[in-house]
Amino acid sequence: MDFVLSKIAFRNLKQHKSKTLIIGLLVAVSIAILIIGSSILTTINNGIEKNYVEKYTGSIFVAPDKNSSPSLIFPSVSEGSTSVIKNFDELQNKITDIKGIKDTTGQINSAGLIKFGENGEGFGIFLGVDSLDYQKMFSSGINITQGTFLNDGEEGIVLSQYVLDMINATSKVKAQIGDKLIISTINDSTGTKIREVTIRGVHQFDDSSIDVSLICFLDQENSRALNGILLNTEQSLNLNENEKENLGTFDEDSLFSTSSDDLFADNNDLFDQESLNDTISSEEDFLNILGDTSERASLNALDNDAWSYMLIKLDNTNNTDQMINNLNDFFTENDLELTAYKWTDGAGMSAQLADVAGTIFYAILAIIAVVVVIVIMNTLVVSVSERTAEIGTMRAIGAKKSFIRNMIGMETLFITIVFGIIGCLIGVGVLGILGQIGLKANGMFMKILLGGDVFIPIISFSSIIWSLIIISVISVLASLYPVALALRISPREAMSAH
Repeated sequence: MDFVLSKIAFRNLKQHKSKTLIIGLLVAVSIAILIIGSSILTTINNGIEKNYVEKYTGSIFVAPDKNSSPSLIFPSVSEGSTSVIKNFDELQNKITDIKGIKDTTGQINSAGLIKFGENGEGFGIFLGVDSLDYQKMFSSGINITQGTFLNDGEEGIVLSQYVLDMINATSKVKAQIGDKLIISTINDSTGTKIREVTIRGVHQFDDSSIDVSLICFLDQENSRALNGILLNTEQSLNLNENEKENLGTFDEDSLFSTSSDDLFADNNDLFDQESLNDTISSEEDFLNILGDTSERASLNALDNDAWSYMLIKLDNTNNTDQMINNLNDFFTENDLELTAYKWTDGAGMSAQLADVAGTIFYAILAIIAVVVVIVIMNTLVVSVSERTAEIGTMRAIGAKKSFIRNMIGMETLFITIVFGIIGCLIGVGVLGILGQIGLKANGMFMKILLGGDVFIPIISFSSIIWSLIIISVISVLASLYPVALALRISPREAMSAH
C-alpha cells in the first residue's frame, strides 16, 4: 500500500509541476537561509566567546551577592559599602581543586580620571590583578607594545594604547615609561581617593571594543586603595568605654549653653604648663595622650586577601552551565554569600552583541516561517481545489479519509526532502565560497562581531539537521488546512465536477 501511495503522490507532483516548483523553491530557499544564517551566527558566537574568554573574562566569574550589577569591565554597583570576596586565597584553593576548573585569578575593578603633568588628562578602567596569575591565565590577551607588564609585587600601571593616546592628545609633553600619573576615583567606602603611580608599560588589545580599549592594569595595593578595600570596610566605628570616658561628659546642651569662662573655670589645671610638663616626660607619654592609635590605624589598613571578582577558566567550555550550577550549590552549602555567573553576564555590551544578533536572526526566521506557511498552504489549497474530481472519485471507489490524508502528506514529504537537500547544497555552497574568499572586517565593531580581521564562516552540521526538521514541521503545519478541505470532498461533488 505504501508503494502504491508513493507512486500516486509522485505522479500527482509531476502532473502539477508549477505548484510543485513553487513550494519546492520556497522550501529550498528557506533551508538555505536557515543554514547560512545559523552558521554565521555560530561563527559570531564562537568568535566573540573566544575573544573574551581567552583574553579578558574566563568562562565563569564569581561575585559577592551584594553586587547588584556585576561587571568585569566597569566598576559594579553594590548595596552599601564596597563589596568584595573575603578570604580569597582560601576560596581559591578550594575552587581550584574542583574537577574541570583549569585556572583562577582575582580581579579588582575601578574607573577614574588620569592626570599627567599640567595639562594631560584621560579616563581609564583600572583592573587590579595578580601579575603572575593573570599572565598565566590570559597569556594570549596581553600584548605589550612598550615597557613591560607588572612584575610580581611591583607597583605601577600598564596603560592601554587608547588611554595613552588620550593623555598625550591633551598634554604638551608626551607621557613615557617611568613617568608619574595621578589617578583619582570615588568609592562607597572611603570616598574620593587619589594615588600616584608609575607607568610601567603600554599594551594593546587586539579586536577590542571601546570599553575594553580603556582597560589599564594596576597593581594590587593601589587598586585596593582606590576601591576602599580595607580590613574594616564592613565594620562600624564603635568607641570603647575608656574612649567615651576620655571624651568627657559634655553634651550638646551644656556645650552650647555655657560660656567659655564657665566652661574652663574649673579646669584651669588642665592648662597649667608646669603640670603638663610633669605629665609629658617622654615621646611615649605624649602618644599616650592620644590613646591607642594602633586600632585607628588599622581602620585604614588594606585587606590584601580581598578581591572584587574571581575569574575562572574551564577545561571544557561546553560544561559552563553545569559548572555554574555546581559552584552555586557549593556556595549555598558552605553559607558563602557568593554567586557564579557566565562570562556574558559581566563582559559588557560588546560581548552581548551575539545575543542581539541572535535575537534579530530568530525574529527574521519567525517572519520567514510565517510567510512559508502561508505560501505553502495557499498553494496546496489551490492544488486541492483543482483535484476535486480526482479526490472525489477516489472516495467514491472506496478510498478512506486516511488514504487521502496520507497521499497529500506524502506529496508534502517528497517536496520537503528533495528540495530540502537542494537547499542544503545551496547553503553549504554559499558558505564554502565565503570561506574561500574571506570577508575582511572593517572597523573595530566588525572585528569583534566577526571574530577577527577576516570572517570565515563555520559550516554547522547541526544547523543543517535542525533546518530540515524545522522546514518539515512547517510544511506539515501548512498542509493541515488543505488536507481538511480534501477530506470534505464527497463523491457527489466529484460527479458534479465532471
